[in-house]
Amino acid sequence: MENFDNFKNILENETDINQLKDVIKKINNEQNKAYLPLLIDFLFKNNNENTILDLKVLAIKAISKYRDKSALPALLYCLNDKNSNYKIRLAAAEALGKIGDTVAFEPLKNIVEDNKEKSTYIKESAVTALGMLGDKRAISVFDTIINTKEMFQSKFAFLKERIIEAMSKLEISKDTQAYEILKKSILDNSPQVRISTIETLMNSEIDNSYELIYDRLVSDDDLEVKKNALVALYNMRDRQILDEVIRGEFDWNLKKYAKEIIDEYE
Repeated sequence: MENFDNFKNILENETDINQLKDVIKKINNEQNKAYLPLLIDFLFKNNNENTILDLKVLAIKAISKYRDKSALPALLYCLNDKNSNYKIRLAAAEALGKIGDTVAFEPLKNIVEDNKEKSTYIKESAVTALGMLGDKRAISVFDTIINTKEMFQSKFAFLKERIIEAMSKLEISKDTQAYEILKKSILDNSPQVRISTIETLMNSEIDNSYELIYDRLVSDDDLEVKKNALVALYNMRDRQILDEVIRGEFDWNLKKYAKEIIDEYE
């Protein structure tokens, strides 16, 4: 395996960034599992310079494409190493989600629930990965997190968005706990959280989804939320909702938007 030995030598000994990047890209493109151990070993190369960190992130992304369980121990180590650069940990969480093995559930859950975890970005990435795993146990995790006092602070709005988005990847149509989370989130102070909730409800097949979204169309004080509610209702039923808005006592801007939808799609 001439390529293997060549790649191994470069990844172990080369210091030229461009050559290292070229090899990682070649391994990524070839998708030969024989090269996977080379990428894993590269993650533990002792160099914390930003240029090498970026290459390690690139290597993790390449590893995730293999979707091979043999990479799980290395990725879990990267995720849990709090002394590691946040870029590495973010990439590791995403890779674990893509591989999709539920062995990663507990470690990801621990990151999300860890009050000592300083990086909200890491928590967001772990939440996204939990959704990608497709494990319904994540709903209980999300319920616990979204009901903590800290989550009412504005700085946690993005984390709430990630939770709602992650729920869209789970089977929640008959899940009472999921319904209660979404019912609460559609009234959140953050317009973007409300918008994310509308989208998740639209695709959830949860009973009363239409009614919850319709309430935002009528009652919300944010035009973008109203617009997203209108699109969701249109997608869930038919153009009747557009005619209702145009003819009813709705905001002029919303009426205009309904007409634009008709002009573009019908």
